[in-house]
Amino acid sequence: MRIEDIEIHVGTPDFEYEPIRRLEAKCEATMAFSPAPTVDEMNGKLRSMAAKLGANAIVEVEYNSGVSMTSWKSMKGTGLAVRKLSDMRTCPVCAEPIKRKATKCRHCGEALAPLVDDVADAPAQVQPAPSGQSDTFAEQSAAYSSEPLRETNNPQMWLIAGAVLFFLLIVIGAAG
Repeated sequence: MRIEDIEIHVGTPDFEYEPIRRLEAKCEATMAFSPAPTVDEMNGKLRSMAAKLGANAIVEVEYNSGVSMTSWKSMKGTGLAVRKLSDMRTCPVCAEPIKRKATKCRHCGEALAPLVDDVADAPAQVQPAPSGQSDTFAEQSAAYSSEPLRETNNPQMWLIAGAVLFFLLIVIGAAG
């Protein structure tokens, strides 16, 4: 999958998905005369982070522009990296592909029980773990509930912090 193919959705989407991990990205202008970061730049950074996690969409995206400690022009983007679930499933009797919401197989005529996430009738439900993959699902759930994946484009932050610390050491040394 190409990075450009990762979908960005502001707010809650109308498709079902499996959450992977929260994302937090920050884009900053490197100098005072540099242009402010754009939503397209932020989307590129979020897509890059999501691609590393194997996601094919980012939902609940929010953008916040303002001032940070290292830049007058800063933008922070947050979202949830997810895997979109297919709208198809396999019939448990004949193994033919059928619609996810189907209650009867069009191939064999078997009556089907609704999926667990379809019963709740909510658009964004987590699929139950398939048997034999519970460890993987548990790891994914733990990663989702852990700290968000963070990334920034401003390596100058450490240079500025170092310069401030150096200046303070000089001032303290001169005063003492």
